[in-house]
This record gives sequence, structure tokens and C-alpha cells, in this order.
Amino acid sequence: MVRILHVTDVHCRTGTLRRIIEGESYDLVLSSGDFECLDSVETLLASPARVMATTGNMDNASIYRRLLDAGALLDGRVEEALGLRIAGIGGMDVHGSLRAVEEALGLGGVDVLVSHHPPHGVLDTPINGVHAGLFEIRSVLERFRPKMHLFGHIHEARGSASVSGILLVNSGPVAEGSYSIIDLGRGEAVAFLKRLGE
Repeated sequence: MVRILHVTDVHCRTGTLRRIIEGESYDLVLSSGDFECLDSVETLLASPARVMATTGNMDNASIYRRLLDAGALLDGRVEEALGLRIAGIGGMDVHGSLRAVEEALGLGGVDVLVSHHPPHGVLDTPINGVHAGLFEIRSVLERFRPKMHLFGHIHEARGSASVSGILLVNSGPVAEGSYSIIDLGRGEAVAFLKRLGE
């Protein structure tokens, strides 16, 4: 079994991120971006486990470069870790990431999809009640059918859902103490939504 820590939407709450990283046991860290501060990226990269991350829509070129230099950037890439194929769609250049991932996945399947934005229609509704997820990400999800899809962006839509056998998880913002642990066994993934202090 592989235990994954998923974090998203840090928004410069580096101390909160550090407490999450130091307080859990896991084999792999996946992040869906919106760090906003380089010290948050450095804290993530200091994790004892391998780290892979997409950028978020609030991130900038310095964050992109730091993740790239550390070998942790997932934007537009398909990487392997612990026997899993992991694809990433970043938030800084969603359409460029989508094109690159679709091209790479044309050669094979994927176990985990990580994006900043949610797919349209699933865990994507903010306070105003309008679906804010992207149709293009929903299309990638339906076409390549990963075991799970991890994302963030819509802070109010924290939760997990199953769609056609795919586990979808919006872990909620680290900025509010939220994160998730996903246990991935043989053919089954189980998400545990967590919050610091609970």
C-alpha cells in the first residue's frame, strides 16, 4: 500500500504546512499548488518523502522554476513514483499543461492525475453555487480514467467523490489547516480528509 499526503492552496501559510508535513506518516507528497511564497515551496521540498507538485493560478515564475530545479514540477508532465504513473496539469498555464499531458498520455495510461483546478461538475462549486471546474480537465479525466484525481482551487468545495470508479479529492486549503491522506492499495484508493486540530 502507498500512503499519499495531498496538500493544496497553501497561500503562504508556511507554518501550517510544516505542521502537516511533520505530523503525518506518508510515502509520497502530491501538491496542487497555490503556494504563493517560496518559503512554502522550500518547506514542502524538505519533506522526508518524494515531492511532486503542480503550480496554482496564484503562483509565479519563481515558484515554477524552484519546483523545476528540484525535480518536483508536474505541470504538463507524466512522472513515475512508487510504481505509479502521475500526470500533472498546472494552474499557471492550464492549456499548455493539458496539451503536454494529453500528448504524453497518448502513449499509456495514468494512475493519478494532479491538477490545481477541479474538473467541471465535481467538487467545484464555490459559495455562489456556479460550477467553476474546467470542462477540459473533465475531458482528460473521462478519456484516461486514472484511479484518482487530486486537486484544489475551490476552497469551499472540500471533499471526496467517486465518479465512474475514479476517486476525486479536493483536500481543501492548507491555509485553513486542511489536507488529506490517501491510502492506495491494490485497485482501491481511500481518502481521509483531515484538518489540523481535529
